[in-house]
Amino acid sequence: MHFIVGGAFQGKRKWARQYYRLDEIESWMWCNGYEREYVLPDANTLKQIIILEGLEASIRRTPSRTHWEHVFQMWHDWEQGDNERTVVWIGCDITQGIVPLTKEERNWRDVTGWCYQELVKRCERVDRVWCGLVERIK
Repeated sequence: MHFIVGGAFQGKRKWARQYYRLDEIESWMWCNGYEREYVLPDANTLKQIIILEGLEASIRRTPSRTHWEHVFQMWHDWEQGDNERTVVWIGCDITQGIVPLTKEERNWRDVTGWCYQELVKRCERVDRVWCGLVERIK
């Protein structure tokens, strides 16, 4: 799996499209976590590349560490089932800056940070995108 992280509007989506050459291949699926829940892998998931964008927004809807550990493991297992498969996660870094005032916002930020830590344990590659520049972390 591959995790792409960075601030909002820093070029994560554009870089992922270029890196995976999505304009040149057909077997890919983009899941927008800002609009709805992610699909889960099953026997009918036949795409080569799955991109799951808006991870922080999905975590906000379901702020459960155990839920996300399960989701990450399901996608990891699916990817490991075939050498041609790649799962790409894209998430905004919301863990820095001013501590939110409300308990709910602080919880969301904390759970997001914990979930990102769990995700990178399973990822073979992690990149940070800042101002359109990419820094490989793992």
